[in-house]
Amino acid sequence: MNLRERIEKIKTVEDAEEQIVLAKKYALRLRSLAKKQPDLVSKLGMQKKVENAEKTMRDMRRLIWEIEDALKEGLPAISVLS
Repeated sequence: MNLRERIEKIKTVEDAEEQIVLAKKYALRLRSLAKKQPDLVSKLGMQKKVENAEKTMRDMRRLIWEIEDALKEGLPAISVLS
């Protein structure tokens, strides 16, 4: 799930915190699956997915304060990307 999809699901501050937790769990799950791949080609393919998931998680953490501020102002969370 990419950053835009995660932010679109945020309606409250609690949703924002939940999305960060879910992003972390997803990245860890992908990392675990990547380690279990039988061949190098599969591992490299999974590693790209892991990198994307970790980038989404970092971006969510970076934007959390802006998202919370937008929600407090009555704006949708997605407005931080505009």
